[in-house]
Amino acid sequence: MNGAFTTGEFAALCGVTKHTLFHYDALGILSPARVGENGYRYYAPQQLEVFHVIETLRELDMPLSEIRAYLDRRSPGELVELLEREGALLDRKLRRLRQMRDLARQKAALTRSALARTPGVVAEEVQPEALLVCTPSHPMTSDADSARSLAEHVRYCQAHGVRSPHPVGCMLPLEGARSWDLSAYTHFYTQVSRRPGRDTALYVRQAGRYLTLFHTGGYGTVAEGYRRVLDHAAARGLALRGPFFEDPLLDELSVRGYENYALLLSVGISGAERASSA
Repeated sequence: MNGAFTTGEFAALCGVTKHTLFHYDALGILSPARVGENGYRYYAPQQLEVFHVIETLRELDMPLSEIRAYLDRRSPGELVELLEREGALLDRKLRRLRQMRDLARQKAALTRSALARTPGVVAEEVQPEALLVCTPSHPMTSDADSARSLAEHVRYCQAHGVRSPHPVGCMLPLEGARSWDLSAYTHFYTQVSRRPGRDTALYVRQAGRYLTLFHTGGYGTVAEGYRRVLDHAAARGLALRGPFFEDPLLDELSVRGYENYALLLSVGISGAERASSA
């Protein structure tokens, strides 16, 4: 056969091993154009295009069985239908990949900002308006109650298509913090960058001045963090407007175990807020 390639030559042109070609032959996907009397396999130049179609379909995650079925019934009409279907699938994958890329970049930025904070220091800072997708919490009298409330929040976010680089935070009324009642959390929330659908429960945290504390030591010692913030406000005669917002800045993705989580506690300073645009 003039212009034919041996298995080794054809494999080299395609950038695969001979074993890949043997596998495709065994599955009936791409067989040699001719097998010589000496048992040597020869591939025709036009089979290069067939191979590239197979590899393209594989990159689209099409199973080899479906690739074989397409090649068995190939026609111009079948090709158009295949490419349009796979093109739509690629569009969905690209949107998903862009979302993953954006979430990864935002998560990295959040982690860098956490590393720039000084633990244990109460500070006054201006915070921008924040959009929080909220769900109510059951009274957290046990770990089971906390887990149930968190699960309900996660399911709510999933049902409403909420995706965010921010870990799940929670709200604690001023009264709960002042009485050291850490079972009094009222809501779990996830911060989002844009307003979700109208049927999504949304809390708008007003822009303005806040007392903040970057608390290390995890949830087991967080009561001490609340005490520091309240003592700081009392010593300076600052009136506070609740609730407290408790945001994990370093969570299981970057540290091991709840006791090593780093939390940002924030509470508004009364009279220092700006009007919300909600």
